[in-house]
Amino acid sequence: MKKFFHILTGSMLLFLLLTESGGVMAMGTSLMLGAGQEFRFDLPLEAGKSYVISMALRTDLADASVTMTLCHIKNNNEVTEHHISRHELVGGGGWTTLSVPEVHTTPSPGRFELVVTADKEGRYYWKDLKVERSYASSQQMYEYWSEKLATQGTFYTGLVIDARHLEVRRGMSPRIYSESGQLLYGGVLAGQDFVQDQGVVGYGSELTSDLLSRIAVDSDYPYVAPLVVEALAVADAAQTGVYISEEDTRRVLEAMVQYDFFARYAVIFLVN
Repeated sequence: MKKFFHILTGSMLLFLLLTESGGVMAMGTSLMLGAGQEFRFDLPLEAGKSYVISMALRTDLADASVTMTLCHIKNNNEVTEHHISRHELVGGGGWTTLSVPEVHTTPSPGRFELVVTADKEGRYYWKDLKVERSYASSQQMYEYWSEKLATQGTFYTGLVIDARHLEVRRGMSPRIYSESGQLLYGGVLAGQDFVQDQGVVGYGSELTSDLLSRIAVDSDYPYVAPLVVEALAVADAAQTGVYISEEDTRRVLEAMVQYDFFARYAVIFLVN
């Protein structure tokens, strides 16, 4: 049976995007594992739904193995290990893609955490965390988004930066800053293949239907609702980044509470 996937990530990734100095670059984000040290990711999973979870990890340690445990924390703080998978890391400091195969979350209320541990103590690096909602059929996918709109109401599916009045250039890693200099978006968690093939933003001079398809909630579901803001100024010497006002920053962050479009790289720059 054909599977349909939709990338969904939440406040944890937004926090990382706001922390420009956190070292989230091509080399990954550093963390210490082993000897009782662990790293916990709070994942925005819904109860009773199916997901595939993956991330890339590397270390310079030889013959290291990592365990990924998906935990369900009930409202009474009782913890259940929902799924456990163990992975051997490639040698020489290369990246290994780790994944939790498709899991169906328990229907019980609560929250979910991904806990990462290692058998050897030392420094590790991670990047490209993805949480993908999977559907058994296009009908199931359609029902999911229809129900979400019916219960949650309308929400913004992507951000459009109108910079046509500025000398903004196209680039591989454009960034969006608040007027006060806070990094809002840089696509820093995107994998190299994605950056090369699609880019962390889409570019155009007008909002055509093809360009808007980038910020649709799903390629098979037609709902599109762009949040359009005007760039205040060019943000860097390369002329690829922009500043937006504090008021528009507030609008973006409020919209992200309902739907994390940054995690889906649902961003468009309108340029001349």
